[in-house]
Amino acid sequence: MSSTELLLAWRYIRSKRREKAISAIAGFSIVGIILGVATLIIVTSVMNGFRKEFTEKVIGFNGHIVLHPLGAFGNYQGIADKISRLQGVKQAVPIVEKQALIAGKKTIRGSLAYGIGYESLKKRDLITKNIVSGDISNFKDEGKIILGESLAQRLNLCLGDDVILIAPEMDETGFGFIPRKKTFKLVATFDSGMHEYDNSVSYIPLDISQKLFKIQNSITGISVFVEDPLEISTIKKRIGGEFSKSYRITDWQSNNSSFMKAVEVERNVMFLILTLITLVASFNIISCMIMLVKDKEKDIAILRTIGLTRAAITRIFFMIGASVGVFGTLIGVIAGLAFSMNIQKIQDFLDNILNTKVFSAEIYFLTHVPSQLNPIDVAITVTVSLLLSCVATIYPARKAGKLNPIEILRYA
Repeated sequence: MSSTELLLAWRYIRSKRREKAISAIAGFSIVGIILGVATLIIVTSVMNGFRKEFTEKVIGFNGHIVLHPLGAFGNYQGIADKISRLQGVKQAVPIVEKQALIAGKKTIRGSLAYGIGYESLKKRDLITKNIVSGDISNFKDEGKIILGESLAQRLNLCLGDDVILIAPEMDETGFGFIPRKKTFKLVATFDSGMHEYDNSVSYIPLDISQKLFKIQNSITGISVFVEDPLEISTIKKRIGGEFSKSYRITDWQSNNSSFMKAVEVERNVMFLILTLITLVASFNIISCMIMLVKDKEKDIAILRTIGLTRAAITRIFFMIGASVGVFGTLIGVIAGLAFSMNIQKIQDFLDNILNTKVFSAEIYFLTHVPSQLNPIDVAITVTVSLLLSCVATIYPARKAGKLNPIEILRYA
């Protein structure tokens, strides 16, 4: 575009139009584009955050790959050490995982009890980096237990309190069958940020869990943590090549495939639906530009008479319409990024104003609204918005370029 065309386009953009309806439609178009772009960025960032948080929390508790024995699990420590030496494997942890009842002060709750060694627990960043109270180093002493913060609160427990863990199996005595139980002392609580786990998980020493659940010298599985979770299939094949005959091998992708697919489908559908907001705003640009061209017919005729070509007129009005899309997209991106980066502060503000929990952990399993900005998603959003805005401008701009100046001036 030449400097003359840019100057004319700028004057038309900033000039006070006689038709107030044109300005109103242009304003609605800009607002529509701002809302569409900002909402798209916010929704995609929240969906990415949900996926990231869920993946990290589930993996942090269960491991990337889990080996379950098809029979007796003999020499489990030797097997774990052998797996740890495989390429791409970060850690292999023997565990005992059992459902149990946990009793506090006049309250009993269900719990997913993990029997784990102290050295292995120290390497669980999801636990060690989220200790709310107590000291994890006390776990190495006999008869100690670590609970999720929500579970401890529901049981009305404080540090140092006695906790009774009741196994589902019964012991046969001369007085009949009685439940097997063990008293522990609470030494620490953690808050992982995932309500479902914080409200149910308990950790006890591995050797005590073997005695409590009557699986002496055995375990229920080996949790394997790898360096790159996305390369899980390759490492799973390496482990399966040696252990597939004696163990059932599962991984985090197959165990949570339904959830991950549901998140991905919901994300794509939301992107499509919210793109329609920008599309509607683009149709408003068409209406605005058609009315502007009609209002500026005499100006167009004069410009054509003094030598401007049809292509030049087309470019001038294309610039006017595209500027609406560019301006709306720019403000929308700024608003979307600002909201996504401060979503936790906004949640806290709404909680205080409304005096309620806007994001309930009992419903969404997470204690906060997660957000993860992806530059690719932002770039796609901006591209789609600009493309729709520019495409919507083509028809009225070409119509302006095709106007016949002779006919306009004859009936002026």
